[in-house]
Amino acid sequence: MRKINTTKMLCAVAGLAFCSQTMAQTDLHDSIDLHEVQIVGKTKARKMHEQAYAISVVDLATKYQSASALNQVLNTVTSIKIREDGGLGSNYSFAMNGFSGNQVKFFIDGIPMDNFGSSFNLANISANMADRIEVYKGVLPVYLGSDALGGAVNIVSRTNANYLDATYSVGSFNTHRAALNGVYTSKGGFTLRANAFANYSDNDYKVFAPIVNLSTNKQEGEEWVRRFNDGYQSYGLKLEAGVVRKSWADYLLFGVIASADKRNVQTGATMDAVYGGVKNRSWSLIPSVRYKKNDLLLPGLSLSLYGTYSMVNTYNVDTLARRYNWYGDYVASTSAGEAYLTDATIRERQWQANANLSYIISDHHSLVLNNVFSANRRKSNDEMYPDDEMNNVPQQLTKNITGLGYQIRYNRWNANVFGKMYRLYSSTNKLMDQFTENQRWEKLSDRKQRYGYGAAATYYILPSLQAKVSFERAYRMPEAVEMFGDGLVQKANPDLKPESSNNLNAGLLYDQAFGAHRVQAEVNYIYRDTKDFILKGVSLSSNPTTSYDNIGKVQTRGIEASLGYAYKRNFHINGNLTYQNIKDKMKYQESQNTYVGDGISENITYGQRLPNIPYFFMNGHADYQFFNLGAKGNSLTLNYDIQYIHDYYLSFTGLGAKATKKVIPEQLSHNISVGYSLCDGRYSVVAECNNLTDAKLYDNYRLQKPGRSFNVKFRYYLSK
Repeated sequence: MRKINTTKMLCAVAGLAFCSQTMAQTDLHDSIDLHEVQIVGKTKARKMHEQAYAISVVDLATKYQSASALNQVLNTVTSIKIREDGGLGSNYSFAMNGFSGNQVKFFIDGIPMDNFGSSFNLANISANMADRIEVYKGVLPVYLGSDALGGAVNIVSRTNANYLDATYSVGSFNTHRAALNGVYTSKGGFTLRANAFANYSDNDYKVFAPIVNLSTNKQEGEEWVRRFNDGYQSYGLKLEAGVVRKSWADYLLFGVIASADKRNVQTGATMDAVYGGVKNRSWSLIPSVRYKKNDLLLPGLSLSLYGTYSMVNTYNVDTLARRYNWYGDYVASTSAGEAYLTDATIRERQWQANANLSYIISDHHSLVLNNVFSANRRKSNDEMYPDDEMNNVPQQLTKNITGLGYQIRYNRWNANVFGKMYRLYSSTNKLMDQFTENQRWEKLSDRKQRYGYGAAATYYILPSLQAKVSFERAYRMPEAVEMFGDGLVQKANPDLKPESSNNLNAGLLYDQAFGAHRVQAEVNYIYRDTKDFILKGVSLSSNPTTSYDNIGKVQTRGIEASLGYAYKRNFHINGNLTYQNIKDKMKYQESQNTYVGDGISENITYGQRLPNIPYFFMNGHADYQFFNLGAKGNSLTLNYDIQYIHDYYLSFTGLGAKATKKVIPEQLSHNISVGYSLCDGRYSVVAECNNLTDAKLYDNYRLQKPGRSFNVKFRYYLSK
């Protein structure tokens, strides 16, 4: 038993303005005996996780000391697999529940990252810039206005009033990474927010590669060799300035994102093609404005606006008249261009605007209306083909997406229903009658309109046991890069049709504390019924390329599960697994305008699992912290991570002899790290080893990732 002054306690907890008046009318010496009172608060990440949507929330505060890149953090979340072509700066694709690439959308503070350029991406951004990551699986809230088909990732920036967070790391393959994040806010409400990064790597790690005799042009086995044309560097700055906490605005921020990168291209779509002089670089400049005001004109009415203008230039260079092998040797070639002769500039300009209006009708009911508009204009010019009639011919892609949602909320349950309207206009060019005397370019324009809808609900069966279910009829319009290509490895397909999908998620979440012990468990069932699925394929030629094509109907059934245990703040262990069975369910296919005529034929891949997509993988993590080690405020942290991916085929399982089929092999990798922080985290150093066993790792066919590597990271953190 202990004495508690109830009036003071209520004032401290509730923070109500009338408390001072109440205290004046109350005898402050009056008190009563109560049993011990424990006040438990929930983090923002935890509150987000309790939404009706199928959502995973990553609290990044635990990642600041290690200064991990955001893609590394996301790669440990259930149902997510980030597939990289190689080391730092290589192309990567994001896959979740069988959807990948542009089927999953990315946001920073609710702003779509569709056209931020290749240099400002998850692999380059440090986790230290964000407070948390919200991963929506399947169904999105209306305020994230987008045509995402399979979910979305929203990166939420840190909102600390004043702080400075600087990190630097150095590691294997001459890799250097630096990041600076900070916010300054004056008492008058002026704020300045900055996030900057710089990355560099030679990427000269060893790979087990096919060796070609340049004299005979025949393969002579495989050997361990070093990559020699894979250097990468990138720089970026995200800056915002404005005012906060004003009577007319919660915030008004004017910002700019500036970034650039430069990379050498070592291989094509597979390691059978090796290049010594292919290069790619890009820059982007994106001014923006953001505004938000709660209780606008009347209580409960909130308005948020943002606008951006993206300027992105990409340069692809392949002009050498040489043929290389993996030794770095080369011979003169009769024609210029190792893969495809080009010296091209691709210019993309995109306007983007979003308006979100929400109204809290009462304690239990609310409405939200959202509209997002984007207009992309693209031109390309190739100096190697000055007479090409497609030089500087604009291609356009315009989207307009409107959503209306309603929410009802009570203590034990809440539900959301919503509808969306999708509009698209595209204008491009298509090569007709290729390889004939009538070969020509024809201009194509198209308008499309679709309607989607969905609902999400959650119910607390017990205080520690939550049930969730969500459904959406979703559409996704093709992106510019899918329709127009990248001017290098990826080919254009102007005939792509919008994807549509019925997405269902159902799951249970258990979270219970037992004194100093805490157990968390979650299991989800996923179902996706997708039409006109846009799949990225690989052409297995001497110079492999990629392209996007529609597959008539695809069905996904899967399960994801996670289990975690924590003891105080000292010990955490958790693991998750994902199984997804993604099959081609188009029984018959229709052919039109082909060289062999038109008609309907039986689909020979009907019922087969889609190729080149991992279907079973697991992640595990454990860490232990020793607090006040050496001195008060100092701590030592030990971390261990493990990842497993089951093997999977590059092509459809039923095509060709099984013994000769191309396989992405089974993979198991281990990462360990040890970190020491001083002065309550002001200074810290982390030493880590990735791929501890030096295993051969592949995310995409024969595009080998780095072997064992070592990094040392330093961090300085100052908070006012």
